[in-house]
Amino acid sequence: MTEVEHGAVGCLPAELTTFVGRRRELAEARRLLAQTRLLTLTGPGGVGKTRLAMRVASDARRAFASGVCFVPLAALEDETLLANTIAAALGVNDQSGRPPLEGLTQLLGDRQTLLVLDNCEHLLRTCAPLVGKLLGAAPNLRILATSRQALGTEGEVVLAVPPLRHETGERAQSPSDSEAVRLFEQRATAVMPGFALTDENRSAVDEVCRRLDGIPLAIELAAVRLRVLSVTELLERLDDRFAVLTTGSRAALPRQQTLRATINWTYELCSPQERMAWARLSVFSGGFDLEAAEQVVAGDEVGTGDVFELVAGLVDKSVITRESRAGARARYSILETLRQYGLEHLEQSQQEAATRTRHRDYYHAMTVRARAEWFSPLQVTWHHRLAGELANLRTALDFSLAQGDPDHATEIASNLGDYWMALNLREGSHWFERVLTATQGRTTAQRTRALWVGAWMATLEGDTDAAIVRLNEAHNLAQRAGDREAVAHVEQVAGIVSLYRGEAQRADALLRSALRSQRERDDAASICVTVFYLAQAAAWRGEPDTEGWAEQCLTLCESYGARWSRSYALYLTAHQAWRRGEREKAEGLLRESLRSQRVIEDQRCFALCVESLAWLAEEEGRHERSARLLGMAGAAWRGMGTSLKNLTHVAAFHDACETRLRTAMGDLRFDEAERRAAGLSHRQAVDYALEEEATPPEEPLQQATLTILSPRETEVAHLVRSGLSNKEIAARLVISPRTVEAHIDHILNKLGFTSRAQIAAWATAHSSQKHGE
Repeated sequence: MTEVEHGAVGCLPAELTTFVGRRRELAEARRLLAQTRLLTLTGPGGVGKTRLAMRVASDARRAFASGVCFVPLAALEDETLLANTIAAALGVNDQSGRPPLEGLTQLLGDRQTLLVLDNCEHLLRTCAPLVGKLLGAAPNLRILATSRQALGTEGEVVLAVPPLRHETGERAQSPSDSEAVRLFEQRATAVMPGFALTDENRSAVDEVCRRLDGIPLAIELAAVRLRVLSVTELLERLDDRFAVLTTGSRAALPRQQTLRATINWTYELCSPQERMAWARLSVFSGGFDLEAAEQVVAGDEVGTGDVFELVAGLVDKSVITRESRAGARARYSILETLRQYGLEHLEQSQQEAATRTRHRDYYHAMTVRARAEWFSPLQVTWHHRLAGELANLRTALDFSLAQGDPDHATEIASNLGDYWMALNLREGSHWFERVLTATQGRTTAQRTRALWVGAWMATLEGDTDAAIVRLNEAHNLAQRAGDREAVAHVEQVAGIVSLYRGEAQRADALLRSALRSQRERDDAASICVTVFYLAQAAAWRGEPDTEGWAEQCLTLCESYGARWSRSYALYLTAHQAWRRGEREKAEGLLRESLRSQRVIEDQRCFALCVESLAWLAEEEGRHERSARLLGMAGAAWRGMGTSLKNLTHVAAFHDACETRLRTAMGDLRFDEAERRAAGLSHRQAVDYALEEEATPPEEPLQQATLTILSPRETEVAHLVRSGLSNKEIAARLVISPRTVEAHIDHILNKLGFTSRAQIAAWATAHSSQKHGE
């Protein structure tokens, strides 16, 4: 079990349970990693390859000046996104339009980096050549991979990971001589604090570990059963299961048979409804929360109100795991081996299509809501939530396209347009290529929207020719359908395209035309975007913002509580203030914008703000600081795989500032300052730019995140407000008191409260807002 430490590029999962044994494998893996650039740990599922790789990588941290990056691949199903996934783990947001491999190789360059690629077996056709290219382009890169089979790449060294050592009889002088027994003892103690290895149970424990072949996953699953069984009863049940398994395929590896026997046995301990839930939960990729589980698992004989109890039961049986990480929503994961097992049963049940359809519908509805609430106080919240659900969104998109349902896929991709453009442009373009190909020849509203959103993406990538082709088709479809809203969107994006092509006057005219239509519809989100680009058009023409576009953008963002958009509006306003000679005001606005980087990493906004702070510092004679700030901005642009060349007005000021700095400092001193700054993490760079220490997450974000209650949680909150007890609420909603208790726990966590009185007060305020009281 691991918990990823978010917020730092090159993060390595932290171990949440003790690491047992593996002294031999650790020593051999360290030795081999020092001698080779590609080491692959192989072995059957559940043997402990990932845990061993994590420990080896952790021990080797100091040998890699540029850090260690862990890339989990189990949830990745689309091989074409492999390079993009690795780039995202490294913090690369390539918006240049070039292949992801180029951005990766440029980033890695001569850096001393250890890349850990976990669970490669289902991606071998893509993974093997990509690994070879990365190693060829980055001489100081080393890769540690885990896979059920070797990658088959030149120079690869393979280390087979065996089961845990288990020595019994005369060879075992103490329990510590058997790694398998030690693991069983520690995991058993975790679930049964009173458990101890004794003379009475030692023989049975030894036999359990022997029967389970020392496979860590099997041992951990077995140890959990001590909640309901004695060790002797556990051993008896294992005997029965293995006897049945021996009638299976003799061609399969014994260890695979052993693991399947353990999973079969766990499966048989589940109730029929738990088994059904297990199978249906297996359609999730990369984890899920309770709300998602309720929507996907419910159906036929399983009611929505039953799902919590089923999830709780599967957590108790260690089929699924609650992830130990901060957040408003409890999140659950299922081991890949157990997920694949569940999928097999789902296929056999003839319910796979219906379950995947519910999964698709849930995530489609999520994107609809995200789009509707994007320009609101929940803007940052939605970013984090969508980022956490990316694997499931990919699965929903893939299913829709595979089922010949491109309209759903097109809507999902388009609804995610703001997310893609801000933080994952490369992947967004990938999906738009697919949905536009799948809807070729259609004249639907979904395709029209995908065309103009896709044109916007192509523009940000620098491909304005492709953008124009898409816009022409979108304009024709919108005109034919009499869709004035779509026509306004096409005009807006056409104005953005013109701006990026250096046609500032044409851009201004198109944007103003779009703005008139948007104001007629009172479309605040679109108005904000349009006035943002009108302010940029004025800047690019070198003219003062006489109409106050930047101020209008800022006012609109503040009125709607759109905190992320506000960070861009603050930058624009600061730029205008600086052009008017209001340096102190400009610096204050830039700092305020940069503080948003505490809660969300937006490299584009960060780079723009830091560039401007560098110019201010240079004017004050703070040459060292100015050079470092330019270095940070340059690193951010490179991390995105782009440059300042499309932002002509910014590039001109940058070049002038750099020229003056080099004159004042000398090339060597300037280059050294830039180099030192470029090596900072994003968090360190933000701290330096702000000239202040990091602070805890700000309350506005926490409150925005925590106020997303599910419909059932909202219902429970209002019943608490009415003074009902848990038992009375359970009777009213026809659910168990335990389920009510869980809902109240979720409400307290999401709202940051500690008492029912606070829930009642929140429900009263919420009711007043809802009814306009």
